[in-house]
Amino acid sequence: MIKISKIKTLLALAIAVIAGFTINAAANEGENLLTYVDGRLSNGIIHVVFDPQGGFSILDAKSDEVLLSDARFGLPHGKRGTVVKIYSEDIKDALGPGKRVTLEVADFNELGYRGRPNRAYAYMLYTYSLYENNPALVCGFGVKMPNYLSIRLKESTPLGGGRFFDGEDMKQALTLNGAAGGGPTAVEKGITRLSANSLMLTGMVEGQRRTAVWGGLSYKEFAAYATLQDGMPTFYAKDPIGRLVDEDENYLAEDNFYLDVHTREPFDALERYGKAMRLANNAHPNVYDFPVLCGWSVSNISNLPSVNNSAKLIGELEQANKCGLTRYTKVSLRLEPDKYHLDTEQGWWDDAHMRKFNHLVEPYESIAKWSKAMNAANGIPYIYMQLGMPSDDFARQYPEYMLFNDATDVDKHIPNKPDYKHKHPHHQPYVSYDYTDKGFSDHFLKVWRKLSEDGIRGVKVDYPATAWRPEGGFDDPYATTNAAYRRAFELLREAMGEDAFIDERNMGESSRPCLDVTAGLVDTQRTWWDSNGFKPGMISKSGLRWYKNRTVFNYYSDTKAVHNLTTEIRQSMLTMVFLSSGRLDLSTSFSLFTPEITHDVSRTYPHYPEPWTARPLDAFTGIGDPQVYDLELTPDWHQIALYNTGMEKAVVSTAISGERVDNSIGLDSASQYHAYEFWSDTYIGKLSGTSRLTRELSPNCCAMISLRKAQAYPQVLSTNRHLLQGWVELEEVHWDPVARTLSGTAHVIEGDPFKIVVADNGAKAIKSDAQGGRSELEPHPVAGLSCLTLSATANTDVNWILIYE
Repeated sequence: MIKISKIKTLLALAIAVIAGFTINAAANEGENLLTYVDGRLSNGIIHVVFDPQGGFSILDAKSDEVLLSDARFGLPHGKRGTVVKIYSEDIKDALGPGKRVTLEVADFNELGYRGRPNRAYAYMLYTYSLYENNPALVCGFGVKMPNYLSIRLKESTPLGGGRFFDGEDMKQALTLNGAAGGGPTAVEKGITRLSANSLMLTGMVEGQRRTAVWGGLSYKEFAAYATLQDGMPTFYAKDPIGRLVDEDENYLAEDNFYLDVHTREPFDALERYGKAMRLANNAHPNVYDFPVLCGWSVSNISNLPSVNNSAKLIGELEQANKCGLTRYTKVSLRLEPDKYHLDTEQGWWDDAHMRKFNHLVEPYESIAKWSKAMNAANGIPYIYMQLGMPSDDFARQYPEYMLFNDATDVDKHIPNKPDYKHKHPHHQPYVSYDYTDKGFSDHFLKVWRKLSEDGIRGVKVDYPATAWRPEGGFDDPYATTNAAYRRAFELLREAMGEDAFIDERNMGESSRPCLDVTAGLVDTQRTWWDSNGFKPGMISKSGLRWYKNRTVFNYYSDTKAVHNLTTEIRQSMLTMVFLSSGRLDLSTSFSLFTPEITHDVSRTYPHYPEPWTARPLDAFTGIGDPQVYDLELTPDWHQIALYNTGMEKAVVSTAISGERVDNSIGLDSASQYHAYEFWSDTYIGKLSGTSRLTRELSPNCCAMISLRKAQAYPQVLSTNRHLLQGWVELEEVHWDPVARTLSGTAHVIEGDPFKIVVADNGAKAIKSDAQGGRSELEPHPVAGLSCLTLSATANTDVNWILIYE
């Protein structure tokens, strides 16, 4: 039997390789499959065949089946352009070794500043790259300038149309948009759609499942958009200011796009895309292995007494210790200096201004004192900032730090609303910071480094849309709107360090788009407006981005109240947030934590570290809010959540074997599987691979089930300690067939009996033993199962063993 720890190590290593890109046919050893010959770019998986006019098709390298035809770059106003040069080169980047083909295109437009063939004009550049063991085509763009002219490149379209799968009709066509932040995410019918970031199309072509994924891959200076118009795909880069390209500059953007028409199954295709995004953007979102209590939400959303100052938050930490939650996990308390109008803390970001507005109070009148007290008592100090909303007095004192080096509009009133009680809505300032200004950048780094040195571990970045400035005004003449926006987060990351937690409350406010441009910089994007509720749509929005969740971003739907829920709803909320999100934010005071609440919340900690999350297996079956989530821990061990998203009691189910896109786990139909439900501590049974996993559930309630392939020897089925039923709380689980022992290590909490349920699988357990704690072996109410209960007088690792006849 392979040890669980060994399986975890192998899976963690696998995720670091782009190899989500597993290809059936391996190359002969030493064979170079990356070639470009006679207009054909190939990597042994797909061929990309170019014609002299810049059109291209994608074919399956094994079968020559046409996967995309009549594809081409796009130019404004339907112009064709003229390809003046095509060349190839070897490349190596985050995706590995590759080969890139570049097209230089003359586009003589009505202004005359792009090229005529054989004239010294600007040429558009389009690049198309293939990589080893990767079915995707990566597309880029740029411009080649003459020595007498500069321009601002605002838009480029490396893919401007084409026909999927040789133009054959697609039946049962479905699309999924690649939304970010608060943008809606949904599966829709049809072959026409527009989305920021990316799109996925799946359906049946001549009786076979076909899927395409296309959209932004790496981000630096532009936003990415994907479209599908009557089945014809496009992606393009766009920025309202554009990138200044100098005279005689050969500019190739660091932004690029991804196109996979080879991978047939939508879950595989999207997970490959997510892993590619992770690599291309060097994304490694930090794991939120602790709950975060929001000082603002406790009173403003849950209508409880205010705790949003340094002293009251230390009081909350004392309550977290008192209720026992910190036996299981540290807790974070977020201080939110959130004044919105006139003079505020924003821009200053210092102790003096936080004291002035009563967010820092005695005896914790500095961030350093507050952080020290937090760290001494199992706390993690967290803070808040507004990205583009400077205090009036800061803007007046430092106009050179503002866009256009101008703060004269700081007192501007909203037009045509003379009776508006403030000068303007707080999240629509007329004056904002210039994050490309050297003086402001130095100031920003100085104050945020101090906050980090004083102990702050995390930052909620509120109203980030206020720093996405389509009007420009940047000191850096090369900055685009998107580059300047990224610059704000680059500075924050530089100041706070790689281990800091950075949240982007990216809600698309004030007509700003919800984008993936902060990939690799932030840890979290929020997906929902201010709320402490729990509803299916919250879970769906993150759940339908499973391929990016924990891989590129953590997603979360704002705070959650736990004090006003029934036991079933509370357990359901904790389960579904755990599976579909990367974190838990709270709006319930720890003073309201009962032993039952503490118990339930503690079942979700620690968080698992692996960068993947649960698939919504029924997402493509026509249901609005998915009801079946599958967290694949190993090929033989799946954690399945069945979640009733309807308004009435109903049966929710999934097939154990079959095609995953049809709501199946996709396991071996010839095998058998043990199923054990966590919250009800219920053995569902030993199920055949042809069975369905089924539970009747009340509205908004769920069942968390561990499904494991039945072995020929004793095996662990579940524990009572954690939702993942053995994945994080057990280590080194091992069956020794010679000694006939099942053994492992359990992370036991003082005063919390740790129960392990074991399927004896025909053997008979006769004795237990433990080092570091006590053990008690009892029969389970179900014949053929055993219960091992461990206990300890302190939090410790207990080495346990079961001895069999």
